Amino acid sequence: MSFLYAWAIALGLSAIVPLILHLRRRQTDRRVSFPALRYLSRAEDARSRSLVASDLLLLAVRIGLLIALALAAAGPLIGRGGARDHEPTDFALVVDNSASVGRLDEDRILSESLVELARAALAAARPEDRVWLFPTVGEPLAAGVSAGRAAMALGQLRPTDGAADLAAVVARAAAALPADGERRREVQLLSDLQASALRTAPTASGDAAPLVAYTPRPPAEPNGALVDVELTGGTTAPSGLGHGIIVRSARTPAGLAAAPDPAGSVDDAGAEADIRLELDGRLAGAARAPWGASAILGLPELAPGLHQGRLEVDPAGARADDLRYFAIRVVPPPTVRFHGDAAGFVGLGIETLRDGGRLGAGGNGVVAVVDGDVSVGAPWAGAETVILVPPEDPVDLAAFNQGLASIGIGWQARVDAGSGDLGLVEPEAAFSLSGVRVRQRYLLRATGGGSAADTALLRTEDGEPWLIRTESDGRMALIVASPLTVTASDLPAHPAMVPFLEALLVHWSHLATWPFSDFGAGRPLTLPEWASEVESPDGTVRGVEGGARFTPLRAGVYAVRGTGSDGAAAETHFAANVPEMEADATPVAPRELEELFAGRPVFTAGPDASAWEDGIFRARRGRDMAPWLIVLALALIGIELYLATPGRSRRPSADGEGSEATSGASN
Repeated sequence: MSFLYAWAIALGLSAIVPLILHLRRRQTDRRVSFPALRYLSRAEDARSRSLVASDLLLLAVRIGLLIALALAAAGPLIGRGGARDHEPTDFALVVDNSASVGRLDEDRILSESLVELARAALAAARPEDRVWLFPTVGEPLAAGVSAGRAAMALGQLRPTDGAADLAAVVARAAAALPADGERRREVQLLSDLQASALRTAPTASGDAAPLVAYTPRPPAEPNGALVDVELTGGTTAPSGLGHGIIVRSARTPAGLAAAPDPAGSVDDAGAEADIRLELDGRLAGAARAPWGASAILGLPELAPGLHQGRLEVDPAGARADDLRYFAIRVVPPPTVRFHGDAAGFVGLGIETLRDGGRLGAGGNGVVAVVDGDVSVGAPWAGAETVILVPPEDPVDLAAFNQGLASIGIGWQARVDAGSGDLGLVEPEAAFSLSGVRVRQRYLLRATGGGSAADTALLRTEDGEPWLIRTESDGRMALIVASPLTVTASDLPAHPAMVPFLEALLVHWSHLATWPFSDFGAGRPLTLPEWASEVESPDGTVRGVEGGARFTPLRAGVYAVRGTGSDGAAAETHFAANVPEMEADATPVAPRELEELFAGRPVFTAGPDASAWEDGIFRARRGRDMAPWLIVLALALIGIELYLATPGRSRRPSADGEGSEATSGASN
């Protein structure tokens, strides 16, 4: 047993007061001469015995009353206590709102169960507690507020189709708690503990705030999902050509011990996914493929303009990842004007695209390609996009830089004193540069005339820009950092060479400046400079600033509108989808969770609500017994009033017992 206010025990010394009063009481009986002395003697003996017993009981009640009041004032605590019996605590409540908690947990959605458990934690908070409320996807909802205000903020929590990074959000929540040492600190995590959501190893910070993690039931059924969609022509595609879409499915088994198996488990051998394609609100195709395999669906001939669609598979497990959205802009192919060696890799690649009908003969602007030499003439005159490839010989670099300056481009290429073999970061386009190594490059540096809209479309592994997009005098410019020769890089001999050239000529030219690919829901993206509003899939329109960061929280197709640099209205669409990692809801084992957060005390509780309430607020101080002592004190007061009421004693009867006695009182 412990006491909140131990000094109040000293009030128990007041119990000697009734003892002193009882010892000093004065006899008030009167002596009366009466002949029948033998009858009075018998009555006096019987009455004396009754009064002694009554006096002792009254004395014990009064002493017990004072002791009970003193103990109640001291705040006695017994045992570990319940969730509400904890010390003043600053606690961070982290509630998972990622796509994976959209699955069923017995007879209800898991996200609803997590919110209910969060409300139980807030209900167990004491008035002196302070709460920080964090969703796993999105910005904090409350910081250092009372439990009541946190409960109101919890009502603003919305499910998303994004992916959670549990280790990062736990570290962020723990860092938000004050470390003044005056109050207890605790992080409470309500999540499905998805193994893929713990992809980031937490950094050792010396923070000892304990983590209490809810452990839900493992998925009861397999989850089938569409995890990837690729447009064969990219998000911007030339018209007049056949286009298609490649979709890949995955299926993960149920149960805690099952390992992820995108190709399907043994029990699912031979099972197939029925995939349906909708384009502009109409059914446009269907396919059947084994789970874990890719299916190719052809798109009908598309007129120039914006188109949007979705792919859908029969519901299996979580619903959000059964859908996959896409947006495509169809444009007339541009005319390409090439200046350079026609027998070189760039010239041959452009000729291949022209022969395949992927480049036009004039109708949607001109793209000028300058390969190496920019000293002769002005090949970019009249072009809406100019693509500049640096010379192989560094001696010609000065002339190349003069050409950049002559058309107002605020970038220069400089010789790289270093040497090495570097890879390229994967592009946001419908092709892969895996395996491409760069052996010669120039360092691209802004000269002061660069714009805030300048973008590094590709970078090398060390972070240096390898492909820059900029604007100059209303003209789009793309600058490559390496010559497109086999001595400079593996790209000219790589299968990605022709798709890379098409991306330069179509996807990254003036035909489509943004977006270059679809995005993952829950991840911030940078809007184009001309954007002024974004329309969400549910029809909600939100005003934005050009170039600002925007986070699409729900999967679907978003419309971006604004005014272009030419003053004309501009509009484009982009798709946001559930990240692939959300398809596998396999939870991490409690032992692995403790190993992951090594250095921080980790406790798990669940899956029952009672187990969760018993696990939170680790710094408990025992159950408060003061209310029970007050109840006891009230009972003793009633007994004391009864015993001390005048006229309660019995008068002796004719034989000396049983009738009222009026000869006196002892109190």
